[in-house]
Amino acid sequence: MQFAPLTRFAPEDDLLHAESAAGPLARESLAITAPIPEENLLVFVYVWREGGTGWGRFVFVAGPDSSKPEYLSFEADAEYSGDDLREFAVSGLQCRQSEPLKVAEFAFSDSELDLDLRFEGIHHPFTWRDNPDGCPEWMAHNRYEQSGVTSGRLRLRGREIEFTGVGHRDHSWGTRNWNYMMHWKWINAATPDGSLSLHLCVMNSVGRTLLWGYVNRAGEVARVVHSEVDFDLDEAMMHRRLSVRVRDETGAELSFEGHYAAGWAMPIQNLVLHEVAMSAVLDGKPAGAHVEMGWLAEYVRGIVGG
Repeated sequence: MQFAPLTRFAPEDDLLHAESAAGPLARESLAITAPIPEENLLVFVYVWREGGTGWGRFVFVAGPDSSKPEYLSFEADAEYSGDDLREFAVSGLQCRQSEPLKVAEFAFSDSELDLDLRFEGIHHPFTWRDNPDGCPEWMAHNRYEQSGVTSGRLRLRGREIEFTGVGHRDHSWGTRNWNYMMHWKWINAATPDGSLSLHLCVMNSVGRTLLWGYVNRAGEVARVVHSEVDFDLDEAMMHRRLSVRVRDETGAELSFEGHYAAGWAMPIQNLVLHEVAMSAVLDGKPAGAHVEMGWLAEYVRGIVGG
C-alpha cells in the first residue's frame, strides 16, 4: 500500500477550532498523561470545551488500588479564563502551551494536591486521519497524538515526588459522540530517552474494528498497519498484563510488554475507562506506558457485578 506524506500541523492547531464551536456534540479537548510506574502512580490531566461555551476539566492521580483514585478533582461546569489555549486557566488548573506543537505545562494546587507537570513532545504530532481507517466524524473532525517526555513535582497529602519520565498528549476538535464506542484499547509507551515510542488505538464500533497508531523511532514516525494485542484481566476487568506486536508501513515490527503499576476505573457517560500506568518494555528497552481500555459500563457491571 502506498501512503501519502504525513500531515504537518500548524501552530494554530494548538488553539481552539471553529469545528468545535457549536452544536450539542461539539467538543474540543486536551489530554496530558504522565505514568510514573516506579512510584506506582498515574497522573492524568484533561480539559474540554463543549458546545463552544461550556468548559470542564479533571485532574486525577491513580495509585496501586484500582478501586479508587489516590486523588480526583473533577469540574464539569468549570470557569475558563485566558488567551485562547496559549495560556489559560480552567477552575484552578493553570495551562500554558509555551512552544507550539511541542511543549505544554500544567500547574494545579489545592489543600491535598500540589502538581507541576511539563510535557515535551519527541516528534511532530500525528493525526489519525493519516491511518487507513481515518478519523471518523463521530470521534472528531481531527485530532493529534504525540509521545513525549515529562518532568515535574507532585505533593499529595504530604508525599512529595520529583519525577522525570514519559507521557502522551492528544488534542481533538469537532464532534464527539461517545455512543459509537463499544470497546477500545488506547496504548501509549515510550523509552525515557525519547528514542522510541508507540501509540496504538484499537476500537470496536458499529461492527468494525478500527486501527490507528504510529511507531516513532528517533523522531521518524511511521503509521501502524497491523497489530496483535493480548492481555490479562483481573476480577474487576482491569488489565494487569498487556502484550502487543505491531508492524508499521515500512515493514518493521515492534513489540511491547507491560505490567500493572497503578490504575483507576473512571466512569464517563455510558462508559467506564480503565486507566493504567504500566512498567513496560519496548523492543527490549525499558519504557513507561499508559494504557486505557474503554468498556460499556453496563457490560462490565454484568460481568463483575455491582
